[in-house]
Amino acid sequence: MLMYKVFISVLETFMVFGVGAVAYKLKMIDQQDVGKLSRLCLEFFFPLLTFATITRNFTRSNLSDLWLMPLLGLSIMIIGALLGLLFNRFMRHRTPQRLGTFHHICAINNYVFLPIIVLQNVFTERNVGLLLVMNVGFTFGFWTIGVMTFTGVPSAKAVVKSLCSINILAVVLAVAVVLIGIPVPEPIAYTCKYLGDITVPLMLIIIGVALTQSIKTLHHYKFDMVYLAVVRLIVIPVVIMLIFRLLPLDKEVYETLAVVALMPAASSSVLIARQYGGCADMAGQAVVGTTLLSLITMPLLLKGFF
Repeated sequence: MLMYKVFISVLETFMVFGVGAVAYKLKMIDQQDVGKLSRLCLEFFFPLLTFATITRNFTRSNLSDLWLMPLLGLSIMIIGALLGLLFNRFMRHRTPQRLGTFHHICAINNYVFLPIIVLQNVFTERNVGLLLVMNVGFTFGFWTIGVMTFTGVPSAKAVVKSLCSINILAVVLAVAVVLIGIPVPEPIAYTCKYLGDITVPLMLIIIGVALTQSIKTLHHYKFDMVYLAVVRLIVIPVVIMLIFRLLPLDKEVYETLAVVALMPAASSSVLIARQYGGCADMAGQAVVGTTLLSLITMPLLLKGFF
């Protein structure tokens, strides 16, 4: 039953990707719209989803789980980055751009939108709340470790800017509301949840549009693509979960970590590779290839972890 639920969750994700691809083919959305729609999701709808989920699922008595989540999220990226540095030496086509992209994809996977779908379908909304708190650590890791895979040490200004993002402020505000015990008025709570629920389907449609160009180049550098998929989808998750099994973690925390660890390459890898001198084509191939293969690896490994 668990494998079936996970498979269906990933399949649903691909169906929504397909809606984005169809919308692109029908010229309802074009590549120029991706940036604006992504900003609408990430800077408007997503903070509302974060606020609504945390305030609905946590009370002052169970806030003890929350402080650890950002650290665990950051540790996932650190482990991935270390393993990426170890395994990138075995790639066949070793240009600086491709090595940096390999390293980045090992460190940074799809840590928010795809996990939300799996957690909603397989586990509980409280797992989603834990994931959204983990996003504080993920955001810090993305703008430090993620950028370092391409450029070396990022500037202090870039790090500070990432920590002042609206998504982290939404987490801080939600935790403060829960900690102080301020009741959220029903109209505000309903509006935040109603608009927040738009986030995941709209973002998946946008990703579907963004990935349409990458499908054409999937057959390039076959060995490197298969090798990267094995490292990203099997080696790194297994190492991460073996490490976390040694820690005295609550069941829901462990479930959330397992789902995140199993995720494929992040769609943002294409944009970040282009911006910081990586190989955008390789990043696009990795996003498409690892997401497709996660239909198989995710249900099997998640069953193995539980």
